[in-house]
Amino acid sequence: DVYSGIGWVYYRTNKVYDCQDAFNQCQELYEKHYGEKSLITASAYYSVGVVEKWYKYYAEAETYLQKCYDIKKEKLGETHSELSACCVVLGNLSNDQGKYEKAKEYYEAGLKIATENKEELDIAFNLYNLADIHFKYSEYQDSVEKFEKVLEIRKRILGEEDNLTSFTLKFLSDSRFKLGQVDEAMQGMDNFVKVQNKIFGKNNNSTAWAYWYRAHMLYDLGLYTQSAADIEETQKMLPNNSLVKTVIAKCNLKLGETVKSIEEIKANLRNRQSGFVDKDLEYAQYYIIQTEYYILQKQFQEAHDLATELSYIPKSKIPSAKYHELSAQSQYLHGIAYLRENQLDKAFQELEPALLCANKIYGKDTLQCSKYNTAMGEYYLLLNEPLKAKTYLERAVKALETSKLAVQTEYYGDALFFMAQYHLQEEDYTKYKEFCEKSLDAYRNQFSETHYKINICLLYTSPSPRDRQKSRMPSSA
Repeated sequence: DVYSGIGWVYYRTNKVYDCQDAFNQCQELYEKHYGEKSLITASAYYSVGVVEKWYKYYAEAETYLQKCYDIKKEKLGETHSELSACCVVLGNLSNDQGKYEKAKEYYEAGLKIATENKEELDIAFNLYNLADIHFKYSEYQDSVEKFEKVLEIRKRILGEEDNLTSFTLKFLSDSRFKLGQVDEAMQGMDNFVKVQNKIFGKNNNSTAWAYWYRAHMLYDLGLYTQSAADIEETQKMLPNNSLVKTVIAKCNLKLGETVKSIEEIKANLRNRQSGFVDKDLEYAQYYIIQTEYYILQKQFQEAHDLATELSYIPKSKIPSAKYHELSAQSQYLHGIAYLRENQLDKAFQELEPALLCANKIYGKDTLQCSKYNTAMGEYYLLLNEPLKAKTYLERAVKALETSKLAVQTEYYGDALFFMAQYHLQEEDYTKYKEFCEKSLDAYRNQFSETHYKINICLLYTSPSPRDRQKSRMPSSA
């Protein structure tokens, strides 16, 4: 018993090597005195299995955890509340290995047991894990519904300022963001940061990562100035973290500081390549931002090479639905590069399937699909088919205008800019000027007056639009 107690103290203070030794001693003594089939020995198997899981010795972990489960099932019965905890940790073990269907089966079994025993916190744990599986499969509506149930339980029992409640709100916000409910998502993320500050204080790693999570959401939304402010708060607490430096570089790159930013991103990618063998979703983010940079610099071959790399992320490392999201992003980047090269046939071959894939994942013509619709609108403008362009651009504008935050972003500015070009092709100069000015306002929410997108807008509003070549955008657009 002493070895078990010491082991858990070591485990909770991250002294994992010491706790492993203590748990092994505990297991040996329990087996000797109580036998391998006793409930008390089962608790030792559980402890050893948890540590083996931490070390990523998955086969060994499964052996011990399954022993624990089998003993408790035999001694206590199939519906005993202790089996729910076993289901959670076995589910987490499968989840860590990417075996999501198997993990789902364990969580559903744990939920059934917890529901029969009316153990609300155990119900919440299993619902939380099931919501995470839905998120990984891009089943965002199901994810939202389960996270909402978990949040209600944890708020009522643990309180709003509990850490578990706070992280439930964070992951609920992530799911809502994916559904395009960005205002609700950002409100939830704001509350998450506030609670983390209250629980841990200003100079704590947990608080630092709370700012980092919100910075990521702000960046994905296109609010780069706000994202940069949050990530600066993170850097004060984690000054040497490469992930933090990468987000700073990404924001600075979007805000126009190109050379220094891309060098920082490349350096962090090299560090990741030397530290990790496997390519995964995090690894892919470095490629995405570098591809955008190469498109901006008109280095199109380099852009295509990196966009292709995105499709090389092994499917075994990510859920199939996330792989489809990554494929859509890869096709989108290829398509934008081809638009800038004026290779319109190739652009269409990439952009149309990217949009279809995005519609399938996020829902047809939702906010998350707006950049894909904008790209299709640009394609048809370059093809001198303004009516088709209008259809796609109106979808993008309508989706973005569902959010008070989205209308402050460059994505809204882009959609309005190309709507202005549509009105220019139609020779409606009043509407043309109106949309140019709206686009300029959207860009000015994020960028300084020297940013290239603001310069393009100013170029298009002076002198008279009648002097412009109506059939094409400049390659820099």
